[in-house]
Amino acid sequence: MKQGIITAAMLALLAAPLSQSPATDTLCNPLNLDYGTSSRGYRHSADPVIVLFKERYYLFATDDVPGYRVSDDLRAWTNVLFAPELRPLMSDNDRGTYCAPAVAADKSHVYFIRMDRRKGAGTVPVMRSADPAAGRWEECGELRVTGDPALFFDDDGRAWLYHGLGKPTKVFEIDTRTWREIPGSEVQLRPDVTSVADFVGGYERGRRELVAETDTGAWLGKFKMLPCQEAAWMTKRNGRYYLQYSTPGTVTQWYCDVALEGDSPTGPFKPTDYSPVSLKVGGFMGSAGHSCVFRDKQGNWWRTATMWIGVYDLFERRLGLFPVKFDARGRMSTDTALGDYPQGRNWSVQSYSKKCNASSSLADHPPGLASDENCRTWWSAQTGNTGEWFQMDLGKTCRLNAVQVNFAEQDVGAAGDDYHAYRLLISDDGADWRPLVDKSASRNCAPHDFVELPAPVAGRHLKLENVHTPRAGKFALRDLRVFGHGNGAPPAQVTGITIERHAGDDRDVTVRWKPVGGADGYILRFNECAIQVQGGEADKLTFHALTRGARYRWQVDAFNDSGLTTGANIRDE
Repeated sequence: MKQGIITAAMLALLAAPLSQSPATDTLCNPLNLDYGTSSRGYRHSADPVIVLFKERYYLFATDDVPGYRVSDDLRAWTNVLFAPELRPLMSDNDRGTYCAPAVAADKSHVYFIRMDRRKGAGTVPVMRSADPAAGRWEECGELRVTGDPALFFDDDGRAWLYHGLGKPTKVFEIDTRTWREIPGSEVQLRPDVTSVADFVGGYERGRRELVAETDTGAWLGKFKMLPCQEAAWMTKRNGRYYLQYSTPGTVTQWYCDVALEGDSPTGPFKPTDYSPVSLKVGGFMGSAGHSCVFRDKQGNWWRTATMWIGVYDLFERRLGLFPVKFDARGRMSTDTALGDYPQGRNWSVQSYSKKCNASSSLADHPPGLASDENCRTWWSAQTGNTGEWFQMDLGKTCRLNAVQVNFAEQDVGAAGDDYHAYRLLISDDGADWRPLVDKSASRNCAPHDFVELPAPVAGRHLKLENVHTPRAGKFALRDLRVFGHGNGAPPAQVTGITIERHAGDDRDVTVRWKPVGGADGYILRFNECAIQVQGGEADKLTFHALTRGARYRWQVDAFNDSGLTTGANIRDE
């Protein structure tokens, strides 16, 4: 994803036809957007909605830019800022940002409804635009304030507002002539649950599990806390209605989306035994909850979702985009396996756990933290001066197809020029350097800058040189991620898989396998869900995300810098 400036190579790429838009070519999560900035300097955004209107995509998200974004292809996004006179209508603060937007489109307009976080707020305006690319909006109605609203147009033109934040999902119908709630139309769609033990799905339990769970097995978390069920979304396909909500809370990488099925916008809705329908645990960045499901211009289904960092603040988040599919029985799923790798490409990470050094380092942010495939740690130089550098030795000559430069916000201020500028060099011997990527003239904010190379390049050493760091911060990297091929063999197939559903609670499971030589990690799959476990020495994982009484198809894949080896399917006995 590019924001603003596009290189010559990218111009050719963007002109290419989209077959499985946009999974071909350049999509790599998290999305490379400038993101909103808190008063403490960290970037964040969440709760995204993407709508397709008159052949253009519009992206709205919590606490992002004071407006929204527009794109022709889901790759390059342009910011559309609210005019000053619109901010009081479309925002609940003086920054012009908003929370948990409800956005939907019919043939003539895009409609926008927001939460209002101000104490005592009773109503919010309903805004609409026939020309959102130009930023023109008008007020067309008024609704009471709801938590995490979601607007849905059925095929017959009727409009419904789903809502629920920490409470069961409800829905009411909107009169599309007045854009006001139809009295007496509200229906509660899910029951109140007051005990953790009563949840059918284990994915509901706990809210504060950490990223280290997939590495250490410290999986119990804060399971005595009730989940924050929230973020309703409605999808209709082939006459079937999929009511989705998010759980157990946005401050964990286990944040996921659940689906229920029904035959009408108001249900009744039946729980599914294949939930969660969107889960991303492990890898560089986890979480795939509070999302929106939409179709692109080619008819493909996609999910844009909230991804989690949670270091500077528990609500420090990013946005991701993942393919959605429906099987022959109409069961929904989201493909998040290796979901922060370049989608649609068989490229592997070359940078995991590789030797690194730098021009300088802060004591608690050494160079090795920029090659650990963990967005929650980072290397930082002692300054943000031009000429600070970071160097990585891949250990052997590899084929390089793309890089993702993930910058961290170390000691940034609230003001100053907000852009990244850098040079990336490559070498065979660590002494004779040649240019690989030159962004020294860039004036774009690019916290997750993904660059697909025009042609594959061979090399062993990489050197990232700072030219400019945003807002007087220090030069810092969450990870320099390198994608390509290690010129070796993929790991052997995993064997010795055993599944232990816990006798006291069959929502709990321990999966064991025999580690294979040469693996960098494993993908544990249960039905269409996937958990990434980093480290070739790993041999088990215990987690709590299954549905009581449901049976599963299990698989453990192994991956390294030269590919992925699919494991054999086994099933619950």
